[in-house]
Amino acid sequence: MTKRSAPCRAPLSPKEPSLSPKPLPKRLYALALAAFFPVYYSLYVIGAHVWGYGLVTACFIGLMALWRQGLWHGWRCAICFLLAMGVSIGALYISRPRQDVSLPGQIGSGTVRVFTRLFQLDTQNSTDMLPTGFWEPPEGYDLTIVSLNTCQAELLTRNGSQSPYAVLQLHGGAFVSGLFDVYRFMAVRYCDMAQGAAVLTVDYRLFPRYAYPSQQNDVMDAWCYLTQTLGYSPKNILVAGDSAGGNLALNLALRLRDEGAEMPAALVLLSPWADLSNAGASHIDNATKDPTFGLPASEWDGLTPVGVKSTYADGLNARDPYLSPSYADYAGFPPMLLQAGELEVLLSDSEAIYQNALAHGVDVTFTVYPGMFHVFQGSLDLLPESREAWAEIAAFVQRTLKP
Repeated sequence: MTKRSAPCRAPLSPKEPSLSPKPLPKRLYALALAAFFPVYYSLYVIGAHVWGYGLVTACFIGLMALWRQGLWHGWRCAICFLLAMGVSIGALYISRPRQDVSLPGQIGSGTVRVFTRLFQLDTQNSTDMLPTGFWEPPEGYDLTIVSLNTCQAELLTRNGSQSPYAVLQLHGGAFVSGLFDVYRFMAVRYCDMAQGAAVLTVDYRLFPRYAYPSQQNDVMDAWCYLTQTLGYSPKNILVAGDSAGGNLALNLALRLRDEGAEMPAALVLLSPWADLSNAGASHIDNATKDPTFGLPASEWDGLTPVGVKSTYADGLNARDPYLSPSYADYAGFPPMLLQAGELEVLLSDSEAIYQNALAHGVDVTFTVYPGMFHVFQGSLDLLPESREAWAEIAAFVQRTLKP
């Protein structure tokens, strides 16, 4: 009688992967979605080409398919994930609508557009944002709260500095927004680029509680504090302002000149809000392009100029040079640096200042940054365009504040 032996079968090694599909854990779906969300968000806010969405979606689906295979284990997980993300980011980069504007710059501009429309930027009511307890100056700097006649200011100084220079910084915010931390970081920058200068940032009174010219009077108070109380020579003071602060910087220089007083050494003007009549060409040309103040195309009639939604000039002559410095005469002005973003409705405000200053022989530089939004310099080092703008500011400051 012949015995039949059972067929010999080699046992499967526990380390040898199975080639059959395996169920995909929900946590891996969540991980993939979390990783790809910023890519899809960026595609959306920059208005990327449709094929960019297609490439990123193909990467996502391919990654899901690989996760279901038996070969998906160990170090292959990281390699496949990094490859999928790398291709997705590459697709985002090459599908951006403008190749002359950095990808971070376009994401920043799109993000401003999304959030200003989502939360409806309020330029009608005061939002006093002066915090005095949680911002700490960097090591080696001191911050002092100064009481002026009708408002407060912050004086930033560098320990041990004997600099003869000072910077008067005037913040923006449509005259309704108070001082907040980005201006404190900017004050540190001005201090460093101006050879250890003291930086006085004015927290002027806000509209509508305090109407024009309360803000201008507060700035003049701050000027007198620097020149009379602290004893700085006007020729050693740089005045810097953005948006509404740019308006105030120009107004201060106009008042000083018209009163026959000594002028500051130079002006740095970042996207100044200088034409409250909204008469410039960009108030129409950029009406639907401006991420901050522009309107959706569906809401614009194609004729009405678009600007900052504000009642600040109601009942006043919006073409008064002291209210709208775009209409001023700049004869006798110190050197000026103007910067603006290409997409701004306020772009022509700066163009009018530049043309008038040129006509009067003023040393003026005007730089328009492609694809940029209102006061993009507030991004500090986050955007390549902002870094470039700050490098230009530093070069200008160092040229005009000579030892």
